[in-house]
Amino acid sequence: MTDSTGRPFSSSELAGKVWVVDFIYANCPAACPMMSSKMHTVAEKLKGESDVRIVSISVDPERDTPPVLNEFAKRYGGPTEQWTFLTGTPETVHLLAYTTFHVGDVLGKIEHSTKFMLVDKEGKIRGYYSSTDEDGIPAMLKDLSVLRRG
Repeated sequence: MTDSTGRPFSSSELAGKVWVVDFIYANCPAACPMMSSKMHTVAEKLKGESDVRIVSISVDPERDTPPVLNEFAKRYGGPTEQWTFLTGTPETVHLLAYTTFHVGDVLGKIEHSTKFMLVDKEGKIRGYYSSTDEDGIPAMLKDLSVLRRG
């Protein structure tokens, strides 16, 4: 994949870290701005924690080039050392959204979930959390804290 600054990104950059991932796109008319705003709040709470990463992946890779994604990221306080915005080929994004995380589809139509996913240090999905329910983010942060401890 490629991050919003144009650098190649490898999943090895997440090895040994607890991370939160969501799927967004820059032209999203509704959910993505709200999700990215909430993810900014999460990023602020986790600022400086070296064992935590946040990853936002575009489900519109054909339009969300690195410069477009970078402008979107800047509106929400990203990208940072902890919070990476990614794009890739439609096939790669589809594999992640549909096959790996089971939260959306890219091939043929753009559709995505409003959930945040929590991944442990071994790369295993540990939970799905609503970005629209007021209890979703606090529950995710509590579980993230447990995962960080071991």
